[in-house]
Amino acid sequence: MVEFDTLFLIPLLPLCGAALLGLFGKRLDKELATIIALAAVFGAFAVTCIATYTVYTRDSAVQNFLWTWIQSGRVRIDLTLGLDRLSATLMLVVTGVGFLIHLYSTGYMHDDPSYNRFFAYLNLFIFAMSVLVLGRSLPVMFIGWEGVGLASYLLIGFWYADEAKARAGRKAFVVNRIGDFGFLLGIFSLMALFGTADFVELEKAIKAAGSTTQELQSGIFSGWTLGSVLTFACISLFVGAAGKSAQIPLYVWLPDAMAGPTPVSALIHAATMVTAGVFMCTRLNFLFDLAPAAQMLVAWVGALTAVFAASIGLAQNDIKKVLAYSTVSQLGYMFLAVGVGAYSAAMFHLITHAFFKACLFLGSGAVIHALHGEQDVRKMGGLKSLIPTVYWTFFISTLALAGVVPLSGFWSKDLVLAHALEKSPLLCGIGLVGAFMTAFYMSRLVSLTFYGQFRGPDPHAKDHLHHPNAAMRWPLIILAIFAVLAGALDLPHFLPGPHEFLDHWYAPVLGDRIFEMELPTELGLMVTSTVVAISGLYIGYAIYRHGPSAALERSTRTGAGALVHRVLLNKYYVDEIYEATIVPLVHFAGRLAGGIDHWLIDGVLAWALPRTIKRGFGQALSWFQNGNVQAYATMFVFAAALVSAWVLWVSGTFAIR
Repeated sequence: MVEFDTLFLIPLLPLCGAALLGLFGKRLDKELATIIALAAVFGAFAVTCIATYTVYTRDSAVQNFLWTWIQSGRVRIDLTLGLDRLSATLMLVVTGVGFLIHLYSTGYMHDDPSYNRFFAYLNLFIFAMSVLVLGRSLPVMFIGWEGVGLASYLLIGFWYADEAKARAGRKAFVVNRIGDFGFLLGIFSLMALFGTADFVELEKAIKAAGSTTQELQSGIFSGWTLGSVLTFACISLFVGAAGKSAQIPLYVWLPDAMAGPTPVSALIHAATMVTAGVFMCTRLNFLFDLAPAAQMLVAWVGALTAVFAASIGLAQNDIKKVLAYSTVSQLGYMFLAVGVGAYSAAMFHLITHAFFKACLFLGSGAVIHALHGEQDVRKMGGLKSLIPTVYWTFFISTLALAGVVPLSGFWSKDLVLAHALEKSPLLCGIGLVGAFMTAFYMSRLVSLTFYGQFRGPDPHAKDHLHHPNAAMRWPLIILAIFAVLAGALDLPHFLPGPHEFLDHWYAPVLGDRIFEMELPTELGLMVTSTVVAISGLYIGYAIYRHGPSAALERSTRTGAGALVHRVLLNKYYVDEIYEATIVPLVHFAGRLAGGIDHWLIDGVLAWALPRTIKRGFGQALSWFQNGNVQAYATMFVFAAALVSAWVLWVSGTFAIR
């Protein structure tokens, strides 16, 4: 491990940008705010490139120790940032794609009155995501984990004056808190078991612990085997990943998150934040390898999410909602790869998906921008010749997402399916069904948006399009180029020239996991996936190239067709089911707590206790509740230290030594 003293600049630069824009944004003119926002992210990207080059040339991970965060007994948690080959990959995506989205936003949000506030939130997100990726331990990762949740809430509800958009932000925040509870359980379990949450130390402790069948003799896990505790921890961590990365049953926040500005969808819900769960599980590959039951759960949840979300995408009419469900589906493929132990394939698909899905979201934003806010694809059409740059970049990224050879999505998705086939033919079959649906709904989306005649309510609207400026066009072009070329990162072994680069690149972190399938089987799978993709694209084009299909619409008005269409259009009524079951329980618990506070605390106890006791108790509390922020901060730190000391003291009694 090599010390890299400037690694802290990666999160610090966007944090400074967010602070300047947040505190002084109202006093800064738009040009200066733009320079600050772009310079902060580009600076982080430059430092990431230098650090990645250091990792490559020295063949060693780099770290930057900042300070000791928590020290209690034998447990020590340092605020240390680290960059190895795994985190370097995602950091290049976060800062590189993040910069392009910032650049695009200067054109897309140019006329918004809260322009400076928007970029303050974007910079804040880059800071939090950087901490998540660079954190050398689970607690430090959790700081970034919560930070991206906060930034997501702020950006989704950016136009908070609209109640629907504000509600979408709250929904994302609440659903992610459910997943975060599982994440915390996983962290506490590992700290209780091993006395550390540092990734390097955890891996060493697991290797030193011996057989996973050994029975623990003391502590809260007494009588459990090491393997069962690791399985519990991995499942808990996966619950957190399912919340952040929108997997069944915690996916419901992501489609609603499309209420935020379109660049937010591209940055948070396509290229970076939603992949945090995949990255976290890949980072902890040494844990999941020892918990096969948890791995299979991850694989099946991923496979079912891929098909479930893709089926919903078939019937959506909002251009951003189609891409949102596509994102949920593609995240399912990444978790399918993680579940079958193909961590390198998961990261490969994460990288390619970041390029073509960010391009698609930004392209959808350009379409919406051109049509002055219209998002219903049934009211579009005929835009191919009117905004050609948007069309061609959107079309190329669609082919990449559908998995058409030789674009990047073909190589990454085929690698995921190959690993799935080796593990379970059924998992691979489910993946192929999802791939067909993906090709079909993306062909439908392209056809309804760009082909045929313009179908807007005002036939003259196409003559008054708001054409994208250079700041919006160039990010689309660059992302489309990477959507074509990124597949070269991990070409199959039978092709001439450099191949399987990522497998070798990740070997120091993930171990030697070079994957080789028998050539006839691999070629057969490639041919099959290509036929599936082209079939879906052709059928979608044949049905929708002239606009919404009258014949298909008639078939969805009666009988089974109407039922299927209604179920898909209404997203399997999952939100309605949650509203009818879980939400009332939460409201009931809230009313119950309020009733206890009103009747018991403010009523019975307030009446029953002698006046002198109440007065003395109130005076004692007034010493603490004095309105002094510094005093509140001191009490918070003191209480947190007491709780941490107690937890760490208890954990020390049954940790593996």
